[in-house]
Amino acid sequence: MHETHLIENILGFLEKEERDSSRQIGKIYVSLSEFGGLSEEHFMEHYRHKTKGTKWETLEIEVNKIPYGPELDITKIEFK
Repeated sequence: MHETHLIENILGFLEKEERDSSRQIGKIYVSLSEFGGLSEEHFMEHYRHKTKGTKWETLEIEVNKIPYGPELDITKIEFK
């Protein structure tokens, strides 16, 4: 399942960012392409399912739709 691997890759990336910065992530900004196959609702459904019961469950996520570009991109990370 494409979405499951996508979420796993995102979580791996966030874990690395926390390790490298020695700070906890509080919020991420994600852009989704209008031409991609992933809606905000679909993305968040898979994210909530994959992170239930983990430290990432309460992460604040702001999703913006863009007219073109990569299907999904993390555009900004805010640390606590």
